[in-house]
Amino acid sequence: MFNKLTSILWKVFFVIMMLLLFIFLLFHLVTKLFLSPSRYRRLTWQVARVWGWFTVVSTGTRVKVSGRENIPLEDPICFMGNHQSYFDIPTLLGFAGCPMGFIAKQELARVPVLKQWMVQLPSFFLDRDNARQAIKVFQAAAKVMKEGHPMVIFPEGLRAERGKLADLHLGSLKLAQMAGATIVPFALDGTWRMLEIDGDIHAARVNFTILPPVRPGDPIYDDKIALAAHLKSSIEACLTD
Repeated sequence: MFNKLTSILWKVFFVIMMLLLFIFLLFHLVTKLFLSPSRYRRLTWQVARVWGWFTVVSTGTRVKVSGRENIPLEDPICFMGNHQSYFDIPTLLGFAGCPMGFIAKQELARVPVLKQWMVQLPSFFLDRDNARQAIKVFQAAAKVMKEGHPMVIFPEGLRAERGKLADLHLGSLKLAQMAGATIVPFALDGTWRMLEIDGDIHAARVNFTILPPVRPGDPIYDDKIALAAHLKSSIEACLTD
């Protein structure tokens, strides 16, 4: 009963926070008139970083991050990792330590406020049933990565059940290849315990591991089957749930 009540209170608090973010967005968009695209994206990420951090820690969750040294400083970057929870995006924004946008499912584009902020990062919304639209999304995201702004894609496509790792879609690996981007794998372990157990909010212990990168010159980079196998085994080794 106590957790049910605190969960309801947290959800009410979250709605209020999103309403305040919508008001702030109106002022934030004005800065776009005065800043370069790169500075505007960084400012947007700084806002998103605070939002992501606060969204996660306000549930009582503690996040342990390891491997930030594996993030290249200058290469175009494509983050690829597992997808356990609706809390994955705020965890990545709040704790990765670098700007990033997302290749997100089309359904998130229907969420008020969240969509508008994700577009500013920028992020792109993917219709999994429309191959032509997916190519256009990948082309736009590849352009952003070439400009120096990292992107995140979840190769599983959907959230895996109770922390398990599903098979990776080979088509998702094309995103990094289109940009000639370094692939930075990551593993999120425990975010599913925050909400997906029963729909209530729970405090959890989350391990966020950033793994060694796969660069365009590496032998497996252009071999989708070998690359998918490498990514899956590397991520799976970090999952303890």
